[in-house]
Amino acid sequence: MNQPLSQLRRGLAIAALMLLAACAPRIDLPQYDLPRQDLEAFRARFVTPEPEGHGLAVRASLLYCTPTRANRTDVQLFGEYARPLRLDVRAGIGTMLALMREDSAGLLAYYPHNSRAYAHSDPVIGAQLLGLPFPFALRDLALVLCGHFGTLVPQTPDDIRVMPGGGFAFSYNSGPVRLLVLDQYGRPDRMEGILSKYFRAQVERDGQPVSGSRVWSIKFSGYPENEGDPPGPAKVLTLTLPKGDSAVFRVRSIQTRQEPWQPKSLALVLPAGASFMSLESKPAPAAASDVITGGGNNEQHEHDDGNPGSSS
Repeated sequence: MNQPLSQLRRGLAIAALMLLAACAPRIDLPQYDLPRQDLEAFRARFVTPEPEGHGLAVRASLLYCTPTRANRTDVQLFGEYARPLRLDVRAGIGTMLALMREDSAGLLAYYPHNSRAYAHSDPVIGAQLLGLPFPFALRDLALVLCGHFGTLVPQTPDDIRVMPGGGFAFSYNSGPVRLLVLDQYGRPDRMEGILSKYFRAQVERDGQPVSGSRVWSIKFSGYPENEGDPPGPAKVLTLTLPKGDSAVFRVRSIQTRQEPWQPKSLALVLPAGASFMSLESKPAPAAASDVITGGGNNEQHEHDDGNPGSSS
């Protein structure tokens, strides 16, 4: 063989191997070949430890797709793990689309573009009646984003099966999560549950008759340790809904808070003149004068002028 050609091929092969090594996940986590060990590793990392601090502030993007459209929004989720929690949703150009608050009384949602507010005592039902793709409460979402699954996954599985690519699937006959798939490192790879009858997919809202199972599924990816960083929660949650609807939630930043939030930073009071509709036909709350937004530096958002502060 021609020597220069042989050296060229050898050099290309080495370069290809180096490229593959650079792209390959760098994981130093122990692997588990038995389902009990895998489940115990999951519980030791994602269930037993308490979430850090009192609460959190998350900035993320949400891409929601249906068979006919796709909308990208910027999301801020902030507040106490024990609630209240706030959720601000903005369009990509910065226009505020919705402001929500979840507390012990349920969910309150305000839409600035038409100055209308809605409420429901069940935060999951309320969100789904409003067309939001939330399979569980904001509190559960906040905890999952911090890597804590204790409020969602039952203690003991009812069935176990081996996954072809490694890891195990654990099935549950009751609870919000009916299927939990763990990879061989004891990390959540996917979980499924039954969507309530209150959520309507886009094809249903368009008047098309549909049938079949109503199951939601969340795929977890973007674990920091895959890039050689310290272990942490997944940064990308891909939600699949019935009839072609889907959503991709990408965490841009997450900060835990060691001190409790100031109550006013988590307030959502309706501007004077806003219309209110209870989704349960309950009386409207008293009108108030300001709407506080933004989940960054809480001290910067204690204002009375209704401006969004430093939120983006």
